[in-house]
Amino acid sequence: MSKKFMLGILFAVIILGMLAMAVAGRSRFPLVNAVVAGVMLPVESLFNSAGNAGNSLRGYWKALTVMQSENAQLKKDNIELRNANIQMASVYAENNQLRALLDYKEQHKSQKVVAAKVIARNHGDLRDCMYIDAGKDKGLQREMAVVNEGLVGVVDEVYAGYARVLLLNSPRFKVGARVLRHDSRAVGVVGGRTSGDDKLVMEHVFREASIREGDVIVTSGYSGSHPADILIGTVTKTHLDNVGLLQEAEVHAAADVADVEHVLVITSFSPRTKIEFNRQGGQAK
Repeated sequence: MSKKFMLGILFAVIILGMLAMAVAGRSRFPLVNAVVAGVMLPVESLFNSAGNAGNSLRGYWKALTVMQSENAQLKKDNIELRNANIQMASVYAENNQLRALLDYKEQHKSQKVVAAKVIARNHGDLRDCMYIDAGKDKGLQREMAVVNEGLVGVVDEVYAGYARVLLLNSPRFKVGARVLRHDSRAVGVVGGRTSGDDKLVMEHVFREASIREGDVIVTSGYSGSHPADILIGTVTKTHLDNVGLLQEAEVHAAADVADVEHVLVITSFSPRTKIEFNRQGGQAK
């Protein structure tokens, strides 16, 4: 083995030893430390940067996963909350209708009624009928009045377990009506209009009769087919007919026939009694 080779090996060992001692901090060699720092610091910085980048990437994916999970949960909660709101709104609307029926029964104790639920509607061109889950089995007959917050219509056809109701906004519907005002007893006939909208018209009102916007219209009961004083609606406009001999009035219905779900059918009532008054003797005959 040559002398130069041995010196090379010895020099390398010394250098490595000094590097090891400098790295370990066991000896102070300023020159060596500077060399070591110049070599090791960039490498260490590179490894630290790589580690930080890896940590940031892992943190990003973790945050993204958490956000996706939270977003999915929020969507689920939103759907559940929306469904709950829909159910609450439906229950609230149904309770309001049932409360209206209860109020009607309390205010008209002389009338016998049958409660029924709407089970179908006529979606044809006329859209003027609906079906209820009471029929001959509950004693229903044609022409019986159907009410909710006000007059809804009359029984049109009766079957074993259900019935068809003709709605009051139908042009085929007609009912005797009068103004409910202490200084007016104007009478006429209320029915739907051929235009197909939801407004009612009160016809055949005498030209001299007192009827005006805001008047409340109720059933007259004169025909004997329906009870008197069932709320029909409120007058929104009055005018003369085409001939100019009679008055007509547009009436806004009290009952919302488009949204009604529960009704009462009046199966029995006390008809209006005709009284002849003897002005001279003050006696009713």
